[in-house]
Amino acid sequence: MHDVLIKGGTVIDGTGGPGRPADVVIEGERIQAVERLPDAQAARTIDATGLTVTPGFVDMHSHADFVLPGLPTADSKVYQGFTLEVVGNCGASPAPLTDASREEAIDAAGIVLPRLAWDWRSFASYLDRLRTQGTSVNVAPLVGHGAVRILAMGMRAGVPTPPEQAAMEAAVRQAMDEGAIGFSTGLIYPPGVYALADEIVALARAAGRAGGLYASHIRGEGATLLQAIAEAIEVGRRADIRVEVSHLKAAGRPNWPKMAQAIELIEKARAQGLDLSADMYPYPAGSTSLVSLLPDWAHAGGRAALLARLGDATERARLRVALDGPGLASDAGWASIVISACPTHPAYEGRSLADVARARRAAPAETLLDVLREARADADMILFMMSEDNVALGLRQPWVTIGSDGEGRAASGPYATGKPHPRNYGTVPRFLGYYVRQLRLLSLEEAVRRMTSLATTKLGIRDRGVVRAGAFADLVLFDAARIEETSTFEAPHRYPTGIPWVLVNGEPVIAEGRHTGSRPGQVVTGSR
Repeated sequence: MHDVLIKGGTVIDGTGGPGRPADVVIEGERIQAVERLPDAQAARTIDATGLTVTPGFVDMHSHADFVLPGLPTADSKVYQGFTLEVVGNCGASPAPLTDASREEAIDAAGIVLPRLAWDWRSFASYLDRLRTQGTSVNVAPLVGHGAVRILAMGMRAGVPTPPEQAAMEAAVRQAMDEGAIGFSTGLIYPPGVYALADEIVALARAAGRAGGLYASHIRGEGATLLQAIAEAIEVGRRADIRVEVSHLKAAGRPNWPKMAQAIELIEKARAQGLDLSADMYPYPAGSTSLVSLLPDWAHAGGRAALLARLGDATERARLRVALDGPGLASDAGWASIVISACPTHPAYEGRSLADVARARRAAPAETLLDVLREARADADMILFMMSEDNVALGLRQPWVTIGSDGEGRAASGPYATGKPHPRNYGTVPRFLGYYVRQLRLLSLEEAVRRMTSLATTKLGIRDRGVVRAGAFADLVLFDAARIEETSTFEAPHRYPTGIPWVLVNGEPVIAEGRHTGSRPGQVVTGSR
């Protein structure tokens, strides 16, 4: 008598090999057998007839660490089949903290969701919080450059002093010792935007010596895309560390031709021996904080200094000039920038800045500055600035994994506010339903490999990302003919269809299409 028997499905094991009819036997948190077992008996038998059985999917680029302490059931993630969240991306991790850095770290996180307690300090104590309360997903944490920079030198721009640099390197080493799987940067966000390559190389080297990887939201995804990828390659080579380029894209119509060039740069570095790959979300629109439209210098000193600049006539004039020049706003265009969350002005949610500007009878740049001041810089946006052809081109690359770049939501309650990017709910079904089933961009077996073993191998995590005897029983059962995204930009808070079962460490978290409330997730720290 086994614990769980998954019977009658087609197993796609995550390696890229063809699917095959097989039953899956689970004992405790691990898979015991994957073969035809007509006489097997179990305490729980799941009928997988007509379903595809795969490893649980890895969300290679997640910001769920800012949500899990308040929403440990990770509803929008597990409903689409994610069983492992790679968190701490874009240089933003909730730890380490000190009493002095706490408020600046909260401001820098820029998450427009219910506020967390933020009552941890060390990287270890944050992970202990997740372990104690339990989560419905596994968590693999990166330590963020922004967190350690704020810890050492606040939101100050400029080059760190030798003691500050030493303090950052020590913080990275400690986080690695306490469970981080690597180090991340967000080089378009403060305070990461102020860091030069030498600073980043030294910190990445500290992570690499502990067996970690370097994940980077690179310094530019528009006009400076190629230079930014070259910098990531430089860091990888100088620090002797494997590199992940976060949410690969070419932003802004004038920059769309750079996508093919970016891929060529990555291919060349890979051919020269650098362990370099990238992740993508399968959408032509991105999302981030609304303040990211402002120039780098506007953020120096933190939120209080930013709000003071927004209220100063001279500084506002400088900001208007900057917004008319090169940058994220000009890459996207005001009509393609949509406010997705703004608690002080909920009527603006789902409307473009161009539309809001017309309603307010003001220029778009002036409207942006006013809205940010009124919202106390607490607002998010969606930017429609990528080419569908480029999205498809990127997804074809065999070294590209899938990451939602989402925080995790729920279709009701306090985490169902605003009109967030539908990637929070629909990344997996969009990839499998649209790009794989409808467009036939790649085979189902290859698509599964991208979201499973390719990701876990990059992360250095053993015994996950595959369906085989001895591996952890993170599993997804879905109907390949029916899996579908129902979340939209207009109505994002909707779960997908066609995914009736999701198991994490052998325990169902989605059973017959409903969340069980179970929290069997583990903190996964790699195999170094």
